[in-house]
Amino acid sequence: MGTHLKPINLEIPIVQAGMAGGITTPELVATVSEAGGLGTVGAGYMSAASLKDEIMKIKQLTSRPFAVNLFAINLEEFSSEIGQVQNFLNKYRSELDIDQGKDSVKVYDYLQEKVYVVIEENVPVVSTAFGVLSSVLIQRLKENNVTLIGMATNLEEANQLIDAGFDMIVAQGYEAGGHRGTFDVKKYPNGCNIGLLSMVEEFLENCNVPIIAAGGISNKRQIDALLSMGVAGVQLGTRFLVAKEAGTNSAYRRALIKSSSVDTVITRAFSGRPARAVFNRFIKEVEASDCDFLPFPIQNELTKDIRAAGKEFAVADFQSLWAGQGVGAIVREESVKDILTSLIGKDTAEINFEK
Repeated sequence: MGTHLKPINLEIPIVQAGMAGGITTPELVATVSEAGGLGTVGAGYMSAASLKDEIMKIKQLTSRPFAVNLFAINLEEFSSEIGQVQNFLNKYRSELDIDQGKDSVKVYDYLQEKVYVVIEENVPVVSTAFGVLSSVLIQRLKENNVTLIGMATNLEEANQLIDAGFDMIVAQGYEAGGHRGTFDVKKYPNGCNIGLLSMVEEFLENCNVPIIAAGGISNKRQIDALLSMGVAGVQLGTRFLVAKEAGTNSAYRRALIKSSSVDTVITRAFSGRPARAVFNRFIKEVEASDCDFLPFPIQNELTKDIRAAGKEFAVADFQSLWAGQGVGAIVREESVKDILTSLIGKDTAEINFEK
């Protein structure tokens, strides 16, 4: 089991998705990796200093390989054309009793610095979303023996990643929670919406690198079926959101446990980029308004204070409750150990949780 993923020496073919925004605590990443899977730091929005700190904490908890997930695009943006959206959002700020929105917004990017941190700290695996890293960054990572995993939502994207030198591809189906890796959201405003099974079949037939399946996966039966198709492994995010070791806040956890598979929608309300979330009041009202969404990452920056207040005050209606279509399988909080045991089956538990 896991021999397909030999480049990164996994004992079990399970990758924990790199969910940005504080979910992937050092404890979550380290416990998954220590069990023989691949834990992943969701570093998309992190500064280089924060990433370094996270990596050092993980290394204190495990000596096993883990990954860092980065956005392959430059997030650096400035905009003062935000008045209409800010005015609309201010009613939520008033309701939450937080400061009104500013007249302009600036988003910073730390991609290059984070790549240096990955190299400096000898992180063995980098996964990416939203595109292809520059050839300069790919060369630097390759020179330092970093395995590159790229997320793709169609065959054209997969081929671009392979041509650029990526070692593995995540086939990310329409069912996946949060932001999928679609490169061109002008061409695909709601993301490239291909179901996982069709995509896996196409990638396996046309790609000459290992394929990892992602999107709506929640149990052992699905994993066994995908492995029998020929994928090298599977990537799961939503199941790990309710892990006791995850950084998911209590209101978010409760919303996930209450939700079924019909409760998720694809929305641009929170970030300006299509992402699958549990439907709530914020999505309903923003999408029903005549307010034009601003592009990612500006919209994401504008809603950040509202989402943070929703988290602080335990109000699920103001949070981006990212979740895949497999959310109905979540019925309780569980430890990483319990989650992994249910995903691979007790009979194959060569997992070492005691180290």
